[in-house]
Formats: sequence, C-alpha cells, structure tokens
Amino acid sequence: MKKKSKKKTVITLCLIIPIIVLAGAVLGTVMPLVISYQKNAYEKAEIVERSEEYVMPEKESQPAEWEDVTISEDELGKDYTEPETLAKDVNNTGSNSGGNSSSGSKYNYANSFARNANAISVYGKTPIYKVEKKDPNVENILILGTDSRDVTKERGRSDAIIIVSYNRRTGSVKMISVLRDSLVPIEGHRWNRINAAYSFDGVGLAINTINQIFDLDIQRFAVVDFNGVKDFINKVGGVDVTLTQAEADYFNRVHPKTNGKYEAGLFHMNGANALRYMRLRKLDSDFKRTERQRKVIEILANKIITEKTIPEIYDLIDFAFGLVKTNISLSEITSVATSVATNAMRQGLDLESQHVPYSDAYTYKRYNGMAIISFDTDDAARRINEFIYG
Repeated sequence: MKKKSKKKTVITLCLIIPIIVLAGAVLGTVMPLVISYQKNAYEKAEIVERSEEYVMPEKESQPAEWEDVTISEDELGKDYTEPETLAKDVNNTGSNSGGNSSSGSKYNYANSFARNANAISVYGKTPIYKVEKKDPNVENILILGTDSRDVTKERGRSDAIIIVSYNRRTGSVKMISVLRDSLVPIEGHRWNRINAAYSFDGVGLAINTINQIFDLDIQRFAVVDFNGVKDFINKVGGVDVTLTQAEADYFNRVHPKTNGKYEAGLFHMNGANALRYMRLRKLDSDFKRTERQRKVIEILANKIITEKTIPEIYDLIDFAFGLVKTNISLSEITSVATSVATNAMRQGLDLESQHVPYSDAYTYKRYNGMAIISFDTDDAARRINEFIYG
C-alpha cells in the first residue's frame, strides 16, 4: 500500500510542471516563470573534451595503527589528526569532529542561494568533462545537497549525493544515494571522502569523480544548499513528521525547544527542525539519515499535492527556482517530466532505489586521519551499471 502511495505521489509530481506550463500559457503567466528560472536557477556551462588522460590518485601509506583499524558507526565522519595533515581541511566548517553544530562558526547561516546574489559559483576551475552517452534512452542526473553555512564564503560539502536515472524507453526511474563518507579517488586531490569533491572544486570535479569511479555518463546536475531546503519547508508551511520516542528524546536532549518539547508521534516541524531531522545520523546511522531525507521529501510532496492550489504550486515552483543551481534547461525539465508522467499513466511507474556502498560490501575504517566508509569501487561500479542499464 505504501509503495502505491509513493508511486502516485511521484506520478502527480511529474504532471505538475507540464500542468503549470500549460496553465501559464493559457493565463499568460508562464513567461515570468521562465525568466525566474533563467535568472535564478539556470547556470549554463560548457562541457568540454578531456585534453589529458585521467590519472588515478594513489592511496597513501598509513601508520600501522590506522591501517587495519575498523571503527564504529558512531565515529564516522570524525577526523583524528590535526587539520593540516589531511589532504585539505574541507571538513572545517564549524566543527572538526564531523558534527553539524554552528557553535563557534564564523559563518552566517542566513546566506543561501535565495538570500544572497553573491554566492560562490557552483563551478570551479575543473570543467565538466564530456562523456559519451552509454544509452540514448537513459538520462543520468547528479543531485547535490550542500552543507554550506554561508554560500558567499564557501561551497560546502555535498552531504547529500543522489544519482537520478530515467529511462525514456522503459519509463523507469532509478535513484542511487551515495553515502557522503565513502572513500574514493578524487583527481588532483588524492583519496578522500566523496563529499569533498564538490568542496574542492565545484560540480565539475564532483561529476567527473562520480563518472570516473562508477563508469557513468552524467552531464547534468542540480545543487541545493541546506539553508534553501529549510526556507522551502517554511514556505510550504512546515511538515508533520512521525517521530519515534528515541528521536524525540534525542532532540529534547540535543536541540531543546524554548517552549514545549518534542513528542513521539505526529509532530509539526518548521524548516529548521525538519532540517535537523533530515541531517540526523548520530542516533543510529548514515543509512537512516538518508532514509529520513527521503521521508521528508515524500511528506513535502504529498502536502503540496493534497493541500496546494495550482496558483500556490506555481508560486512554490517560482520560489524553488531561487534555491537551486542547475545546468538543466527548462525545456529539458519539461520534456523529461512529461515523458515520466506519460509512461507512468500508460504502464505504471517503475521506481527503484539503492544506496552505495551496498549493505553487504563496506567497512567503517580510518584512512589518512579520517573516519571513512571503505568499499570496492570497481564492484560498486559494476552493480550500479547493472541496476541502471540492466
């Protein structure tokens, strides 16, 4: 029953954009939406041919006490050495322990894409390298959610990494969540956590890294900063999330409310509280954290579909354009959304998801002073390609 509900939600969401465009054309209001998208969200960049062959970074030798040490889930994300001994201190955005606390941070959390026109570009010096399409019917897109405290001072790390794959021929939609602390080779920056690639040099390096290690053909992306997620949830009117007793107890202990307290069961959350919920992993695991993210997305989608009118949805889309940076043209979005909806209505929606590393093929370890997730990248690439292309 739950799967049917999710499928209905996605089908309806896929229909929203074509409906908005059609309604906008009739009402004469589509042009402001197009202008808003072009001005705020669309970030065109040249996709270039590689001029030099890829050079695989070598793994560095480690002190004996790190080489064979496995760690617990609770240690994941921490750094065990002084920052200068790491490849680059991409993790020093408020806390050197891998936490998300703003305590003592020099950054202004109020600055997101939508709140400041002077954001650092999502592009760095590394361009997106052109990759030959593996299947003309399959479109792979990289979605990044960054933890930037202030987009005018830093890009931040891509703490949410999702590969979305759509097959026009079969109508299937497949999503692959890549855990942020996965240890991978990053060209020009040695081996590091995969969420560091975006921080090092923007979407070009992030996309090239994903393509290289997983043998993919991604050329399109969408980036949203977490402050923008918080703003959007507030714009929608908050979300009602069912909290477990353990989750309620955790928030009362770590993030106590100034009035009242968190209660187990259905609990209304504003943007700030929902963002804390979506980023929570210390209570259980990073796998559960990504599950919470998907849960809030589904709740948001259902709320928009069931409670908002077409004009209100139009307004939400316009607002969302200010929160996202992407190189996907509006015509491409409309085309894909229409294709997904058409296929779904004709034969039902084929929606599947996985996460990498796979549950049976990873170890929590230490590497170069960092607590990371170790896995076989070649095996993961093979399994990802089987999942996407069959």
